[in-house]
Amino acid sequence: MKMLENRLDRKSILQPIKSVCTCLFAVVLTGCGGGTPTAPAPQPSSQSSNATPNTQVAQNAKKQPAKSSEEKVNNDRKMIDGIPYDVWFDNPLAVAANSKSVTPVALPGTNVANSSAPRTSPNATKTTETQEPSPAGGVDWKTIIPMPVVEAQVKEIRNRLTRNMQSVGTYNTSYLELPTFTATLAALAGIVTEHPEDIGWKKNAKYLRDLSAAFTAEPLMRGAKSFRKVQVPYEQMIVILNGSLPADVPKSDDKIPLSDVASMGDLMKRADIASKWLKSNVGSADALKAEKEKVINEAHLLAAIAKVITTEGYGYVDDEGFLGYANPMSDACLKMVAAAKSDNYEEFDKGLTQVYKACTQCHSEYKE
Repeated sequence: MKMLENRLDRKSILQPIKSVCTCLFAVVLTGCGGGTPTAPAPQPSSQSSNATPNTQVAQNAKKQPAKSSEEKVNNDRKMIDGIPYDVWFDNPLAVAANSKSVTPVALPGTNVANSSAPRTSPNATKTTETQEPSPAGGVDWKTIIPMPVVEAQVKEIRNRLTRNMQSVGTYNTSYLELPTFTATLAALAGIVTEHPEDIGWKKNAKYLRDLSAAFTAEPLMRGAKSFRKVQVPYEQMIVILNGSLPADVPKSDDKIPLSDVASMGDLMKRADIASKWLKSNVGSADALKAEKEKVINEAHLLAAIAKVITTEGYGYVDDEGFLGYANPMSDACLKMVAAAKSDNYEEFDKGLTQVYKACTQCHSEYKE
């Protein structure tokens, strides 16, 4: 019984506590405000009214009459906006579309530079006008110096060497001039190695070329010692010109620069001999006819020398200034040949004058 009473007392205590907790829980869920506040209604945005233009002012504005673009003034002269009509182009659109360049005109006492024109030196122009194209990219030796002329020039040099190399005495009286002719022989032999025509010793031309160069590889001196030193190559050269090859001849390359075997100074001396002979001995039409063969040979030799010194190794292969003298000189020599063949002294004299002019101008700029 007592146990039952204790249970009832505990139940009566817990009941109020349970009621209090329930109330607190309800308060937490509902919040303090008791409900959600109503959001205020948005205020309608007011639009500004556009002011209407004052139509009355626009209507009352005075209209100015447009002036005519064309009017006649000054004694009926036609004008456009105060500018004489004849100043305007008849077809301005066509003029504006014309894109051609206009060359400036120099007024008296002024100079106008034309920047559009390429600048070329006078020497470069002369080179372009006078230099003939070469077959297969090489030198046209057949035209410049035909093989019969080569043979005649080589024969003349051989005869000279034979006279000068007879003894120590004859050598001593001529050793100073020998390098000029042996260098010329070396150049001619080098030309033969490239020449399209044939000659009896062509297969051995490279040996003759190198032996001629070796003849004066060292400065010649008076006396028996120097004479004996050049006597061996001289005799070998004669054997080759006779159509044979000496057994102990040194080996030679098939092709080498002509500058390696013929100095420019010696070639210029030979060219000077030829030009002076032509000027001294061919002063009339009769003299031209009488010396026709020698004139042709010397003119061809001059043309060949002028061409040789423009080849690789002499230092002027890319010098337009030098080529502007050498190439016209070679061409002038060939004109002399043509004039001599046709007995045309006037044309021959013109060619000789051109050669002299080219030599003089070249020597004033280039010293060898």
